[in-house]
Amino acid sequence: MGIFGRKKKQPAGLDIGGGTRLHIEASPQEIKRMVKDLRGRAEAGDVEAMADLGRMLEYQGKVEEAMRWHQQAAVAGDVDSAAWLADRLLKNGQITTGLDYLRLAARGGHLSATFNLGAILLSQDENSEEGARWMLRAAEAGHQKAIDHLGIDMAQVRAAREEVARDVAKAEQGDAEAAHRAASVLLDLGEVEQAEYLLELAANGGIADAAWELALRVHDRGDTPRAVELLEQAGRNGRPGGAKLAGIWLYTEGEPAAAVPLLRRAVAEGEELLTPVLGAALSAAGDLDGAEAVLRPAAEAGDWQAQYNLLAVLQQRAARTGGDRSTEEMWSLLSRATAGLHAQAQERLDAGEPQRAADLLLIGARAGDPAAQRSLGELLLAIDPKDPEGQEWLRRSGARR
Repeated sequence: MGIFGRKKKQPAGLDIGGGTRLHIEASPQEIKRMVKDLRGRAEAGDVEAMADLGRMLEYQGKVEEAMRWHQQAAVAGDVDSAAWLADRLLKNGQITTGLDYLRLAARGGHLSATFNLGAILLSQDENSEEGARWMLRAAEAGHQKAIDHLGIDMAQVRAAREEVARDVAKAEQGDAEAAHRAASVLLDLGEVEQAEYLLELAANGGIADAAWELALRVHDRGDTPRAVELLEQAGRNGRPGGAKLAGIWLYTEGEPAAAVPLLRRAVAEGEELLTPVLGAALSAAGDLDGAEAVLRPAAEAGDWQAQYNLLAVLQQRAARTGGDRSTEEMWSLLSRATAGLHAQAQERLDAGEPQRAADLLLIGARAGDPAAQRSLGELLLAIDPKDPEGQEWLRRSGARR
């Protein structure tokens, strides 16, 4: 995710260390007395004493006990202890727990922890919205590495924040356009939760693009039913294409019966390339007659995907009735589908797109076409001679290499 559309640099190096470390000039006896005093106060619930005791124990080399006291202090709100623990855990390879403590420190305003959290998350995923949000928060707090990393003018960020505040105030008064504007900027700033709240306001106010954008985000989180509702809302407000996307989502996620009416609508609206998908959804929903009625005209017109899917429908019907699963019509469908598929795959190869050719061949391979399985296996092995998937498709096709 870019900030104001700018391309981010590679994640910056982390700030070294975490928390506050001690340099003590005292005799061993004095240190012993200090530890005893701190322990008593820490055991009585003094958070500052817990953190100081952790530092003293670390100074003495008692790291495990130091970690226990830092943990108690961190949970009680000491951000230096949280940062110290994060540093230790991350260095020990305990990434998940280390990041949890880094978040705890960052939420408490620890600047180095805020920057480090952003840098680590962005190193794991350069499109991490959470990482971008923490990095920007560090930059806005004046962290120079974060500013350099983002490569943006902080005056521009401050101006954007002020504009967002004005638009949010308008949105709360029912201005849907202002809600959409503010949401767009907040998404760029990594403020996802508030942005989605504003997208909801904008969508409910009739902004079709806001409903569509929110649908995509909700679907990415796995809430397909809500995403479909939002696409329908976008359609009612003038944004076409929702039936197509919702139908594909539902079909690919194992809800063919729910997908059928949406795919029918999409085909009726001109998305004729979805006809094979509609036929497959009808078949998966158990309506073989409906599937054949949809697929046969497309298959006769030369659509190779419809030919594969019609072949599957005829084979399913034969299996149900005990009929012949290898008729002349079935062989004809397979032959025509294979020819159409290979012609299109060859076009992709000639255009220098071997992966796209492989994606096409995979459709035929999954349909059980031995020729497509063999071609896919050979192509994958030409790309990578050790590709296990290529070897498996060759094995399924019955071919030898």
